[in-house]
Amino acid sequence: EQRAFGLRVNAAVEHLDPELHNASGKRHLLALAGDWRLSPDTLIEAAIETSRRSQPSQPGFSLLGDRVPDANDIDPRINLNNQPWSQPVVFAGRYASLRLTQKLSPDWRAVVHAGTQRLTTDDRLAFPFGCSAETNFDRYCSDGSFDLYDYRSENERRTTDAIDASVQGRLQTGRFAHALSVGVLRSRFEASLQGQAYNFVGQGTIDGTSVTGSNPSLVFDNTNLDERNTDFYLRDAIQLSPTVSLWLGLRHTRLERESITTSGTEATRYRQNFTTPWLAGSWTVTPSGTLYASWGEGVESEAVPGLAQYRNAGQALPALKSRQTEVGFKHAGNAVSWSAAAFEISRPAYTDVGDCDGDPNNCERASDGEAVHRGLEAQVQTRLGAWTLGGSAMLLRARLEGSADPALEGGRPANVPARTLRLFASHRLAALPGLDTYVALTAESERNVRPGKGSARIPGWARIDIGASYDQHLAGGQRLVWRAGIDNLADRRAWKEAPYQFDHVYLYPMEPRTWRLSVTADL
Repeated sequence: EQRAFGLRVNAAVEHLDPELHNASGKRHLLALAGDWRLSPDTLIEAAIETSRRSQPSQPGFSLLGDRVPDANDIDPRINLNNQPWSQPVVFAGRYASLRLTQKLSPDWRAVVHAGTQRLTTDDRLAFPFGCSAETNFDRYCSDGSFDLYDYRSENERRTTDAIDASVQGRLQTGRFAHALSVGVLRSRFEASLQGQAYNFVGQGTIDGTSVTGSNPSLVFDNTNLDERNTDFYLRDAIQLSPTVSLWLGLRHTRLERESITTSGTEATRYRQNFTTPWLAGSWTVTPSGTLYASWGEGVESEAVPGLAQYRNAGQALPALKSRQTEVGFKHAGNAVSWSAAAFEISRPAYTDVGDCDGDPNNCERASDGEAVHRGLEAQVQTRLGAWTLGGSAMLLRARLEGSADPALEGGRPANVPARTLRLFASHRLAALPGLDTYVALTAESERNVRPGKGSARIPGWARIDIGASYDQHLAGGQRLVWRAGIDNLADRRAWKEAPYQFDHVYLYPMEPRTWRLSVTADL
C-alpha cells in the first residue's frame, strides 16, 4: 500500500455534425493521469493530454439598418461562413502537469505543482463586418447584405508555463483554529504569431447564397506577447467557534508584459504591481442552514491595441480594481434544499474616444466608468418519491455608471438579460431501474444589442428540452450509460444572444430542434 500506483485513461473520438449548415468537424482527445505513493508521506501525481479539434466557426447575424430582424424570418441553420474557400478553425493542444505533495508533520505539508500547455491554432473565417454602402460599421445593411472579409491567422502558437509552491497546514492560536496556506505562483505566457489576412472580398447576404472570391494575403501585422506573472498569496480559514468561520486572503501580483508586432514595430513594455484582498464569513444558524457573506477585489489590466488609429496605440492603461460582494443563505435539508443570495459586481469599463473608424491618430482607448451588476439569485430542489423538482431564478440590474458619455451613463450593458428562469423535473421509473426521464424549461428576458441608453433590444425567449438516460450495469462489472434527448422541443425561433464585439452588433439565433443520442462505456 505504501507504493500504490493508480492510472486513469480517457479517450474520445467525435464526428461533429450539428444542425448548422457547413459546420461539420471532428475532434479527438487522449488523456492519461496517474499517481504514485512513494511512501506514506510522499505522493506524486502526473497528467498528460493531447487533443485536436477541427470545425468551421459560425459568424453572427446583426441589425439590418436600424431594425432587429425578426428571428422567425431567419433560418438558424444558415452559416454565413459558407464560402467555397472557407476553411475550418483548428485547435491543437498538449498539456502536462506534475504535482508533488510531501507531508512535513502531522499538521503540515508542502505542495509543488508545475504545468505546461502548448496550443496551436489556425483561425480562419469568412468574416462579415459592417455595411460600407450605408456607412454603418457596427451592423449590416438594411437590405440584408454586409461587407465580407477573408480573415486568416494561421499557425498561432501560445505557450503557458506555471509552477505553484505552497506550504499548507493547521495551527491553534488560543481558542481559534487556523487552516493556513502560504505560497508563490510563477507563470509565463507567450504568444508567437505571424502576419494575418483581413481582406475585403465583396458583399455577402444573410440568406447565405452569395459567393465571393478569396484573398488570403497576409498583409496585416499581428502582435506577439510575452507576459510574466508572480503571485505571492496567503490564505487563512479561521474557526472562531463551532458555528462561525472566517476566511481571509491576500494576493500580491507583479505583472510584466512585452509586446511587438510581427513586423518588429510598436514595441510595448510595462510593469504593474497590485495587491488584492478577499474576505468571507459563515454562520451555521441551524443544523441545516448557513448564513454567509463574502467580499473581494480583482484587477483589470488592459493595453491599447497596436493600431494606427489610436493616439495611445500599444500603451498600457492604468490597472483598475474590480469588486465583488455577496450575502446569502443556504439550507440543505433531507427533503428540500434551497439558497438565496444578493450580490454586486463592479468592473471597470473601457471605451474608444473619437472616431476609430477614421484616420490614423484619430481616437484614444480609455477607461470610462464601471459596469455594475446588482442582483438577487435563488434556487430550490426537492425530492417527492420518484420525482426530483427544482428551479432557479435571477433578477439582475446591470448599469454603466460613471461614464463621461451621457449616452452610456446609466444605460444597460450589451447582451445582459435582466431576468432568467430555469425549471426542471426528473422522474425515476420504478418499472425499469436505472431509467431517468427529465423535462427542463429555460427562459431569459430581453437584452440590449449595444451598451447604453436607447439601444435596440432582442426579445426575451423560452424553450423546453426533454430527455432520458439509462444506467446499464453489465455482468462483467462494466457500465453503459445511454442518453437521448431533444433540445428546443417546440423548435422555437429566437435570438439567443447579442454579443457586442469589436464595436459591432452580432446576433446569434437559438439552435433549432436538435435530437441527441449517445452512449458512454465505463470499462
